[in-house]
Amino acid sequence: MDPVILAKTDEERASRSVELAALLERLEVANPEACLLEPRDLYDLALTDITDAAKDHWGRKEKVFVAVYSTQACIKAIMQHLDCDDAEAWEWFGFNTSGGWYGEGTPTFTCHGCDVGDCDGGRAPCPDHADA
Repeated sequence: MDPVILAKTDEERASRSVELAALLERLEVANPEACLLEPRDLYDLALTDITDAAKDHWGRKEKVFVAVYSTQACIKAIMQHLDCDDAEAWEWFGFNTSGGWYGEGTPTFTCHGCDVGDCDGGRAPCPDHADA
């Protein structure tokens, strides 16, 4: 399961905060031009890693590090931010978040522990499962 979604206790949230700070520092060193989703106070908790080998549909240059966000955590954040249901959040995510190219620093998204075909609420599979 997604570690962001499972962080429920104060101790788990504190640990996640330390992990997040270290992750943001690594990204700043690896690629100061990397894009981060806004608003940061909402989406930073969905940040799970950095990579220079994104598995998505964008044609990317090699060895350019980008942020990796949890798809599920982004959906939960969108639902909270827009006060909307799951279907509206997926539509917003596909058009405004995962569907946008913002240059070489564009983040990528990953699916944590979902079932193929169900990782986006029954619509098209996430990038992790697009070829499954």
